Amino acid sequence: MYLIGQLTDNYLQKQTLILPDGTQLTMTVYYVPLQYGWFITNLVYGTFTLNSLRITVGPNILRQFKNQIPFGLACLANSVSREPMFLEDFNQGAFSLYILSADEVTQYENLLSGNTSG
Repeated sequence: MYLIGQLTDNYLQKQTLILPDGTQLTMTVYYVPLQYGWFITNLVYGTFTLNSLRITVGPNILRQFKNQIPFGLACLANSVSREPMFLEDFNQGAFSLYILSADEVTQYENLLSGNTSG
């Protein structure tokens, strides 16, 4: 897992991230105060584009796209028992956002399917 450590308490942020295989993705995140939440408003990887996904706590919030992209995105709570809902949640360390490698996505899928052999 690779920590996305550049998230601040700005409402709108655009990140260009380098994946473990050397490819890159661009991701725009936006905090919506009326919905008390962080959203990925745009994520682009090659020809894959994702618009409007709420960031929630989970081991792979991009799981539904596992056959389209070779990475995942995990959001983990560090010091609270809730969803990321405040502007400063990532900046102050209440939550961490990680990029999962293709191997980690496969390991997670194997865990879910009960396949412990690999």
